[in-house]
Amino acid sequence: MKTINLRWIYPHYRHDEFVEVSDEVWEVMRQAQREMNNYERRKVYQRAYYSLDAYSWLENYALEHSRSPEDILLEREEMTTRLHLIAALPAALAHATPTQARRVHAYYIAGIKQPEIARREGIHSSKVSVAIHRGLRNMRRCYDDLFQTE
Repeated sequence: MKTINLRWIYPHYRHDEFVEVSDEVWEVMRQAQREMNNYERRKVYQRAYYSLDAYSWLENYALEHSRSPEDILLEREEMTTRLHLIAALPAALAHATPTQARRVHAYYIAGIKQPEIARREGIHSSKVSVAIHRGLRNMRRCYDDLFQTE
């Protein structure tokens, strides 16, 4: 049990009023105080104080669009994962048949639509779709094998 002074929380209290609260309540109050302090710190860092004639949403817009350290870390992890996948792409394409690899490459990397691939090869577009799905399945198996061993 923690003891808190209500005068620190409620400004209209004129005298000290001590109350015991449970540890869970204490942790929630500390977390709320940390979040308010972080908000004020971000406001100063982003220079997000504006004149009274500015729009009411301007301060929140400036603060909400700044990246937090957690966002930056997640972006770095996603980029690392993406680079690993791109590095393993030739090995994964090697596990597909040459036709599947050609069609997957044309569709996903070159950005050619399936009807256009079918027209170029003189086949029905359903054959292209089936080849792409099977090629992706073969590539997925290769990726699973590559990243399970690491």
